Amino acid sequence: HKMPAQVRISLACCLNMCGAVHCSDIAILGVHRKPPVIEHSHVNKMCEIPTTIASCPTAAIKPSKVDDFKSVAVNADRCMFCGNCYTMCPAMPLADAEGDGVALWVGGKVSNARSMPKFSKLAVPFIPNEPPRWPTTVKLIREIVEVYAADANRYERLGEWAERIGWERFFEKTGLEFSHHHIDDYRFAATTWRTSTQFKW
Repeated sequence: HKMPAQVRISLACCLNMCGAVHCSDIAILGVHRKPPVIEHSHVNKMCEIPTTIASCPTAAIKPSKVDDFKSVAVNADRCMFCGNCYTMCPAMPLADAEGDGVALWVGGKVSNARSMPKFSKLAVPFIPNEPPRWPTTVKLIREIVEVYAADANRYERLGEWAERIGWERFFEKTGLEFSHHHIDDYRFAATTWRTSTQFKW
C-alpha cells in the first residue's frame, strides 16, 4: 500500500512467455548462453523431429543420423538459446551450469487504465546464477523498486515512470549499467525503443 502503484514481478526460465515476462513491471528471466545438449538416443523416441526443426526461429536445427539413431544437429552459430526446441523436444535440454544466468526486464504491463499496455525492456542482461537465494538478483530488484517508489507519481506504474523520466535517466537513477546489449537492433524497434545513438538527457 506504500507503493505508487502495483508492481508485478514475474519469473520465467526462458523467453517463451511462460511467466508473462514480456508484460510485467519487473521480470526475472532465465538466460542460457550455450546451445542445447542433444540426447541422440532419446530424440526419436520422445520428439517429433519435423516439429522440433520447425520450432527453431533461426533455422539452426536440421535432421541428422547419429550412430543409427534418427536425430537432429544444431548449428551453434545460428542458435539464439531461446529454448523453443526444448519445449518441443525434452531430449534437447538447455540448462548448463556455466552458461546459465538471470536477466532482469522492466516496465511491462497488461493494464490499459492510464496508458497503453507495454512490453518489458531489458534492464540487466546477465547476472550469474547464484542459487539458492540469488543475492545479486535480489539486491538489484530491491534497488529498482526503492528508486521507483521514491520517485514515481501516485498510480504511476514502473514503465510509465521510466518513460516519463526517460530510459537514460532510469539507468542513471537506478545505478544500472547501460551497455550495447540495451540497444534494440530489431528491424521494427522504432515502435518500441529509440535506436538512435543520440540519447537525449
